[in-house]
Amino acid sequence: MEKRLDPQQADEVVREAVRLQQEYENQIPQEVLEQSAEEMGIEPTILREALRRVEQEQAQRAQRQRNALIGVSVAIVLFIVSLLYTQSVLNRAWSEVELRARQLQNVQERRESLVPRLEALMREVNAQQRAKLQTLLDALKNDPASASAVASTLQTDPSLRNDWLIARLMDEIAGSENRITVERQRYNEAVARYERLARQFPVNLMRPLLGYPNRVPNRVQ
Repeated sequence: MEKRLDPQQADEVVREAVRLQQEYENQIPQEVLEQSAEEMGIEPTILREALRRVEQEQAQRAQRQRNALIGVSVAIVLFIVSLLYTQSVLNRAWSEVELRARQLQNVQERRESLVPRLEALMREVNAQQRAKLQTLLDALKNDPASASAVASTLQTDPSLRNDWLIARLMDEIAGSENRITVERQRYNEAVARYERLARQFPVNLMRPLLGYPNRVPNRVQ
């Protein structure tokens, strides 16, 4: 079946044919080249050697161009892979830092909430119990890290241990510092993990492009 072309295709075919014809007409046949060289006193063997060298140089030039193109392509692929890898690992590490920071702040806020609860409880107990609980309240306000030890000591006091509300609150106070210590350790480990990743290659090169800091700012204390 005869192939038919639309006007646009036909126009493109004609233009390409004209271009090829011009290229063909501009080419010099090897026989004509040899005749010209002979007229100039150039030996045919020398002409063929020159022709071989020119063809070899053209082939080498084309190969260098292909190698350069391959090199650029590989570099682009490596750059994209490194960028995606950096985004992935830093995003996970940063999310872990934020999670641990929230958990640490949460247990610290829970410890702070123990003060008004203890003050409310002290208004409901007798004078003897209130005097003993005052030492625990002072520790919570002035030296929260020592409150756990004070609470553990008061838990051995029968007048306090036998009161269910007091015993329950002292259990929370005694365990609050341990919870804070555990969460602070987890937070510090997450920070150290992030900052270690931020220094590693190729993350250290890609990180600035993604806007991640090299160190965790405003650390939770």
